[in-house]
Amino acid sequence: MSVVLVMALNTTAKFLATEPLAKWLGVYVESVFYHSIVGFAILLAAVWARRHTTSAGVRRYAVAALAVVAATTVAILAIELGQDDNVFAEAETSYYALFAYVFADVFRYSIIGVAIASAWLYLCAAAEHSAAAEQVAIDAERMDRETAEARLQMLEAQIEPHFLFNTLAHVRRLYETDRRAGARMLRNLKDYLSIALPRMRDGAATLGRELDHVVAYLDIQQIRMGRRLAYTIDVPDELRTAKLPSLMLLTLVENAVKHGLTPLPEGGRIDVLATCEGGRLRVDVADTGRGFATTKGGGTGLANIRARLTSTYGAAASLSLALNQPAGVVATLELPLDRVTLEAGPP
Repeated sequence: MSVVLVMALNTTAKFLATEPLAKWLGVYVESVFYHSIVGFAILLAAVWARRHTTSAGVRRYAVAALAVVAATTVAILAIELGQDDNVFAEAETSYYALFAYVFADVFRYSIIGVAIASAWLYLCAAAEHSAAAEQVAIDAERMDRETAEARLQMLEAQIEPHFLFNTLAHVRRLYETDRRAGARMLRNLKDYLSIALPRMRDGAATLGRELDHVVAYLDIQQIRMGRRLAYTIDVPDELRTAKLPSLMLLTLVENAVKHGLTPLPEGGRIDVLATCEGGRLRVDVADTGRGFATTKGGGTGLANIRARLTSTYGAAASLSLALNQPAGVVATLELPLDRVTLEAGPP
């Protein structure tokens, strides 16, 4: 509309300087009406071109330009024919003069209309591309989350087959040499499975449940490794209801046992500590093993944890590794504190 008002003012400026204000105002209103009809025709042509051309490239702009020229021509001819004193009704007007008169208006309005329509189509295309990019980002995030969930379900379904086979083999050997130790390991394995198996059907996880899983795992490993493995759990009771994605804590403990303590003849100790500060949950898994080392399998588990944290919490959660003193590694999980309500059941 602003373009219409400016063009009308431009074409009637001479009357403003030479004629009374009332006469200029009448001419100005008539010019606004004239430009509005032509502008509306140009708008319809641009909208039609955008809706009826599937390609968003040069072809759409070419179709829009042709549609604008056609609509401008039709609008100008319709306005002229609708007036009693139009140029076509004057007998002395030559065809050349008629053509020149109409062509001048068509050319002028077409140039302006094509420019405006092109700018509008460009802005529409930019908005469409931006919306498509945002949708792609949303879909990618959803797919990453679904992939992480599928990977987790696969890991839970497998329940570390080699770990189970090794444990059962140890149970068999212990029953041949130390029946009491074999029975204790079998009870620990039962506790481990009683925690792991229900979680295949229940996606909810709390720090308390994950700690029970870790304790069952460490009890099994402690029978296997004997005095080479010691552990402590320092977690306040009020934090046991805190939400924690399943298997993350167990993965960190498994890495500490497999890649930190097992390679050392003297073994070592694992300490699990949980604290809360500023509305954030922090869980540390510290070992006194051999420290950072390139070991097959450990990096994959840590990468999976980081991917799941990013998928679930974005930048609000993290996994970091640091050297422990005097030896070993400290793995730290930090994430927003979110407690499970009482209706969700025990931790």
